[in-house]
Amino acid sequence: MKTVAALIFEGMAPLDLFGPIQVFTAAYTPREDDSSRPDTTKPLYKVITVGRDKGPVATGANGAGPVVVAEHGINDDFDFDILLVPGGGGTRDLVADPSFIKALLAACERADVVASVCTGAALLAQTSILDNKAATSNKTAWNWVLSQGEKVEWDVTPRWVDLVDKNTGKGIITSAGVSAGIDMALALVADLDSEQVAENTAAFIEHHRIKSPANDKFAYLASQ
Repeated sequence: MKTVAALIFEGMAPLDLFGPIQVFTAAYTPREDDSSRPDTTKPLYKVITVGRDKGPVATGANGAGPVVVAEHGINDDFDFDILLVPGGGGTRDLVADPSFIKALLAACERADVVASVCTGAALLAQTSILDNKAATSNKTAWNWVLSQGEKVEWDVTPRWVDLVDKNTGKGIITSAGVSAGIDMALALVADLDSEQVAENTAAFIEHHRIKSPANDKFAYLASQ
């Protein structure tokens, strides 16, 4: 079972977090008698929450919520395989916080996979782990995100950019805004487990899955 460390912070966009979490917690080993159905006794992931410090964190715009409890502080000693970095308005303050960015970099270096949703990519850009790599982000905040990482090969076209090595199960994956994180998480499940698991998961959560990252229909928002 893989452990997903989900980063939480004040002003985080709730769906950036809970969309991918729903995917991970609904991913199961396929049934032996029918691979198109999940064996719900065999989960493939567990999720833990990580904040700057342990304790409650008010998410959403202007702290509208919900309040999410961080089980671990980002500098604590705990094990995980995947680091999930959401976005939202709170990223505007965090990109200018050197101590947080240093801690985030250390967490990224401990993870096999780093996944960002929305403007979470701006936080990753500040750590330099995206330097000279392709990445995408929220199209409505596109110009601001670009300013956070001049060495990043930002691509406005895709819904997500998948740099995870299918053989080693390691790498980085970034998605566009908010709901795009659900499709990105399903793509990551396909990378790490199988396409069948991803399909089963999408059906289990009744999500109309977008399988191709190309040509994000919201890319035009970047030019507005």
